[in-house]
Amino acid sequence: MKLKLALASTIFLTIFSGNVLAQDIDAGRLLFGVCSACHGPNGEGLQALNGPRIAGQQAWYTIRQLQNFKSGARGSDSRDIYGQQMAPMAQILTTDQAIKDVAAYIESLGS
Repeated sequence: MKLKLALASTIFLTIFSGNVLAQDIDAGRLLFGVCSACHGPNGEGLQALNGPRIAGQQAWYTIRQLQNFKSGARGSDSRDIYGQQMAPMAQILTTDQAIKDVAAYIESLGS
């Protein structure tokens, strides 16, 4: 049973990782131009603008957070000042493909 679970997990991660890595990093680089205003040109973060370091962040996590900002699950609480700054920026990414591309680019910044 443990072997089957380990094998299934390995296959799932291989497929999922391949899907994320197969995205268009060059398109993501272009989309990242807006992000760099707060997160820095290399994703290093800009403390003065409260932009955290995101370089190398795993793509699956970035995708999830961007989707949360777009849906209003993040950045809609009036007490979340930084989230309110980020929410309209996420709206610029109008398609799921754009989100995946920029997430793949951000992940590549850690290489």
